[in-house]
Amino acid sequence: MPEIRERLNLYLTKPVADELRRLIPPRERTRFVEEVLARELRRKKLLEALDKSYGAWKDEDHPELATFDDVNRWIEEGRKGFTRDFSEEWGKDG
Repeated sequence: MPEIRERLNLYLTKPVADELRRLIPPRERTRFVEEVLARELRRKKLLEALDKSYGAWKDEDHPELATFDDVNRWIEEGRKGFTRDFSEEWGKDG
């Protein structure tokens, strides 16, 4: 089943519009803008989740992570066998 598409009218500053036209071919602009917008929306949602979860972690609940060495050891243990590539989801430049 095809995705429902919706038309939006957006206003861009002339310099941004000019760069878009210069760098992205006409038949690729919608896809490009959608991909960039989707990536930025994911980033905004992540920041919102981080803000909402602020304070959920209490140092006294995790004495095993009291020092930088403890934290580094925990990170290294968690990375063993971890192979997922997040570059598509998080953006290749971030």
